[in-house]
Amino acid sequence: MLHLVEPQRVYPPETTAAMTAAFERLCASIPKSVNGDDLRRQLALIILRHVDRGVQDPERLSELAFRELAGLSGSASERSPTGCVSRLRRGESTPCR
Repeated sequence: MLHLVEPQRVYPPETTAAMTAAFERLCASIPKSVNGDDLRRQLALIILRHVDRGVQDPERLSELAFRELAGLSGSASERSPTGCVSRLRRGESTPCR
């Protein structure tokens, strides 16, 4: 994931560990049939963006990244948690957006 970071950007070891834990947790939770390079890159970029906004907790990072990928970043009343999340967990490759 760190190869996606701008060369001048430096993260402390604890931040790198949090990003790695969040990324690995997400990749492990998504079926291999939809867990390709493009999806992994998108997840990494989402995690990096949230770290740059100050999120440090690996669980929160993975939750935010998964919700954003699934198109659930709006309030619960605006979007249903079913649909894309369910499709991803079943291994379907239907786009989330």
